[in-house]
Amino acid sequence: MSVREAVYGVLAVVAAVWGWYYNLQYLQQPDAGWLDWIRQCLVNDAATVALIDLTATYVLVNLWMVFEALRLDMRGSLVLVPATVFVSLGFGLGLFLLLRERRLRAQRTAVPADAA
Repeated sequence: MSVREAVYGVLAVVAAVWGWYYNLQYLQQPDAGWLDWIRQCLVNDAATVALIDLTATYVLVNLWMVFEALRLDMRGSLVLVPATVFVSLGFGLGLFLLLRERRLRAQRTAVPADAA
């Protein structure tokens, strides 16, 4: 495992644990849920801009992950798209980057077919 892969993996785990710590805190509040979360994100202009930016980032990152996984023939990595929604964006992206780095390393070290 390269240093880059380790950094991606550690950051993915940190994002998941840290994010879910606060998710669990939020879910203990009365009326907690997706609709209430969205309603709270619309309480002022700053929060609304953050929600719009986060939504655009989710869409862009997930599109990039899908196209990059297909380009690099990263079988099975598309399950990380739901992980960005149901675990966290940082977790899904970090894990994707780790797997992408492994795939690129494998491609660099692969012996070309006509060289054998």
